[in-house]
Amino acid sequence: MKRHHEGHDEAEQERQPSKRARAAASTKRTKAGKGRDQEPVANVLDVRNGTHVNAGYMAPVTRRDFIEAHRVSGLEDSEVYYMARWITRDQAERWRKELDELPQWYRPTLKVYGREIKQSRAIAAFSREAGLPLKYSGHEVEMHCPFPPLLDEIAKRLCTKEMLGEEVRFNHAMLNRYDDGSVYIGKHSDNLENQVIVTVSLGAERTFTFEEKKVKSTVDKARQSRKRSLVLESGSVLVMQGDVQKRFTHEIARESKKSPIYSQPRTSITFRQLVYEK
Repeated sequence: MKRHHEGHDEAEQERQPSKRARAAASTKRTKAGKGRDQEPVANVLDVRNGTHVNAGYMAPVTRRDFIEAHRVSGLEDSEVYYMARWITRDQAERWRKELDELPQWYRPTLKVYGREIKQSRAIAAFSREAGLPLKYSGHEVEMHCPFPPLLDEIAKRLCTKEMLGEEVRFNHAMLNRYDDGSVYIGKHSDNLENQVIVTVSLGAERTFTFEEKKVKSTVDKARQSRKRSLVLESGSVLVMQGDVQKRFTHEIARESKKSPIYSQPRTSITFRQLVYEK
């Protein structure tokens, strides 16, 4: 089946797991992530007939020179790249303050063990065009279209041939606001239909941790328990693509109240290039 998307059709897709397997995995994540704010899960639907795209490996679309210059040490066999100083701290702070003034911010209602609670993180979600939904803990995210001017400008600056490359074409943007160090994101993996995920950090530094998922094979136990943490600086860019979501979870943990950055706010912009069926 052909797929419709804003990027390039570059990889064969794996078959979706069975309904029973998806349900079991969902139950396992709920038990493991009790009380944690989870990242939104993309509900990738065809605009016309509502069919899911097959999830699997997506060939990297980021410019080769960027990959070679910014691959993360300790994760050399994975498609994870980090650029510490894409913009200055002053520029990052100006962007953070302007984005915080957007009227679309809200705190989603999550369902935890049958109870509805307000998430600690405020979010704002945008798509390039109408009809590209996301689901968040079983609820539709409030999606706004199109990108506001500043987000559009940032996306265009990222997708130049001098930066990530012109094959990167975002169709989603999610803003997350961390009012202080008590706000966090629990361990999770993003949806496999992401061709590329790019996070721009604005404001306080926070620690972003990757952990390799356990697999049935016991050939390489050391690799299966591998962890790698990055301190995301203000003005930095983190890129994930390829099979990263299939192989790793990631999280942003709470900060200690004694930390000098505990009271400092942070806003992140997560751009996604999601693949849709045609």
